[in-house]
Amino acid sequence: MRRQGMNNERVKQQNRALILRYINENGPVSRKDIAIATGLTPASITQITTQLIIEGILVETGTEEGKQTGAGRKKVLLDIDASSSLVCTVNIESRDTTAGICDLKGKPVKGVSGSGLLKRIDTDRQMAPEDFLRQIAQVCSQLIADLGEENRKKLAAVSVGIAGAVDPERGVSLHAYGIWNRSVDIKSVLEDELDLPVMIENNVEAFAQAEILYGTGRRSDDLMIIKWGPGVGSTIVTGGKVYKGRRGKTAELGHMIVTKNGKPCSCGRRGCLETEVSYRALQAGLEFRPEEFGQRYEQADPKAAAFIDAAIDLFARSIVNAATIVAPGRIVLAGDLFESPVIRGKLISACSSYDRAFGEKRILHTTLAGREGYVGPAAVFAMTRLN
Repeated sequence: MRRQGMNNERVKQQNRALILRYINENGPVSRKDIAIATGLTPASITQITTQLIIEGILVETGTEEGKQTGAGRKKVLLDIDASSSLVCTVNIESRDTTAGICDLKGKPVKGVSGSGLLKRIDTDRQMAPEDFLRQIAQVCSQLIADLGEENRKKLAAVSVGIAGAVDPERGVSLHAYGIWNRSVDIKSVLEDELDLPVMIENNVEAFAQAEILYGTGRRSDDLMIIKWGPGVGSTIVTGGKVYKGRRGKTAELGHMIVTKNGKPCSCGRRGCLETEVSYRALQAGLEFRPEEFGQRYEQADPKAAAFIDAAIDLFARSIVNAATIVAPGRIVLAGDLFESPVIRGKLISACSSYDRAFGEKRILHTTLAGREGYVGPAAVFAMTRLN
């Protein structure tokens, strides 16, 4: 009996996740549409969606004009209730850190002042990590104060994305490449300061969760996601989930060794791809700010342009080699250095020169561009509510 009960509970959870994913991808939708798409019985749909409405995860958004279920009744539409729970997001990168307040759809909410609740500050890598986290907590406290009383009641957690290896269970940054050179207990510091539960995830894996929930992953289950810089981050989505291998590690394209006895890397090895194509490495041949990369490349003299071309070619070769092994349906490009269509075009052209299968239909720019500073941590939190 116990085994049967466990199996029934597992089936319920699977059906719940199936319904939520369909609504997230297609909402607002009717219960009848959900039943047709998922193959679940109308009774199961009604039972599960009613519970999700009670929990505040779903909301009825009205009726669908012009479509009826019979006897003059219009379809009642369901959607994710994005504002039912809010999260304080923190994304720590080597150049800057972004704090915000977001809803379940990964969008910043407005404060009582009328402004969007986002704040970006420089990442102080010289400051003791715990002191910098307290500085971040002060920024978060200011954003929370602007929420207003009703929305403050909806604030459920703090979600942190940070570069490098993390231990999500303990809430510890194990090695934040290019930021801190020791492990840091992010969870305990921020929980003490903000009196909210804190969750932590690698920043690229967090962004992959956002692609699954809000981006290309809504239509494609198998992705390679590449975030370019300051460094090179990557991860793999397979079957609609972020792939994690031994000890929770995911794909690290930036730490693929491409040069024998090459430059020292922040990961402790030598000759990694990141040592050749990171923001700092590229500045050796062309001075630019990340947001100006494409413009400065177009204006560069032949020597500087050739330097960047060689780096892009190495990057493309590494992408094609890695993708040949993992065979993703789509490759998603994100990050400051991919903002320029000129740079993206150069990279895709270089990839195609090695394998024509890697063209514009397979290599895509993220639909979440401009949201990288907060959408990943928001998605990590949303996943806990929607699964």
